[in-house]
Amino acid sequence: MVFNTEKKAGEKIFFACHSSFSLNIAAQTNLSTSENYIYTKSCLDADCIKKSEAVQYFDGLGRPVQSIALKATPLGRDVVTPIEYDSKGREAKSYLPVPQSGTQNGAIYANPLGNASSAGYGNERIYSEKIYDHIYTGRVNQLVPPGNSWSQKPANMSYGTNTDGEVRKFIITTGWLDGRTDSGISYPEAIPPTS
Repeated sequence: MVFNTEKKAGEKIFFACHSSFSLNIAAQTNLSTSENYIYTKSCLDADCIKKSEAVQYFDGLGRPVQSIALKATPLGRDVVTPIEYDSKGREAKSYLPVPQSGTQNGAIYANPLGNASSAGYGNERIYSEKIYDHIYTGRVNQLVPPGNSWSQKPANMSYGTNTDGEVRKFIITTGWLDGRTDSGISYPEAIPPTS
């Protein structure tokens, strides 16, 4: 920057000031540059020595496909939660978090479920599953919880409509009478199910 200051008529003094500032941040992450992601770092103390880091990867349609909690276990290993979609693009399986055998410093895992049996899950079913309706594509018909025992007890969803006379319309009237409010409730008729 150059400042121009006039001292006397015709005499000028120039001050030259050059400022250079460089900041290099050494990232300890190894994020996958070929994937879409959001990296989150939360400092747990003032100098950010204790921190919580997470990466969420997305596919080309903006749907989350994998969430990674970096070094989230007491042994400093990553915890990965994969998300699986069906052929129509709906979330079909929601997996439990799977601790990995080490850390990849934020890089996406090609096979995040490969470590599930040695991570304490054994041969258990580690995902819940949504079974969708064939006609109404966004409607869930059945929720199957995780676990081998619970997968035999799915939650079935049912949908219905109201019958004639089942829904009532209440009318509340409020007025001012003798310096106080006067209210009344009436339900003159039932609402037809098509309304």
